[in-house]
Amino acid sequence: MMMEEAKRVFVVCSDLMFSGGIRAEGSSQGILLEFIDSEERFQEALDSFRVTLFMSDLHHHKLGGERAGELVKKLKASEKNKDAHTIAWGKHTEPELLKSAMRAGFDKVVPRSLFVKEMPGYIRQAARGIQVSE
Repeated sequence: MMMEEAKRVFVVCSDLMFSGGIRAEGSSQGILLEFIDSEERFQEALDSFRVTLFMSDLHHHKLGGERAGELVKKLKASEKNKDAHTIAWGKHTEPELLKSAMRAGFDKVVPRSLFVKEMPGYIRQAARGIQVSE
């Protein structure tokens, strides 16, 4: 019997408060998170894991803005990861940034305040997806 690929939630986030909250929620749900901080690391993780959820901070110092859009396109082009759910968040004061993330292909784009409220639900949903298939 072939081993199923390890599943992960990918996170692009450099904000310590957000990262801490995401780590705590992932840990409480028993799921493994991959924090991505470079395009090289994203590609390595994409090759190594099956992605159930990709969460991206549009203000990340290296992978925010247009780069976030490039990452989501790369993810959706990957045969094994094209069904991953994708969420991006950014400041509500930058509506053009949020709109460009939607155009790039994110499934959901929300202002930071809404992301903070909804993030535990996103992680729980991902956890259900992981646990169901194991």
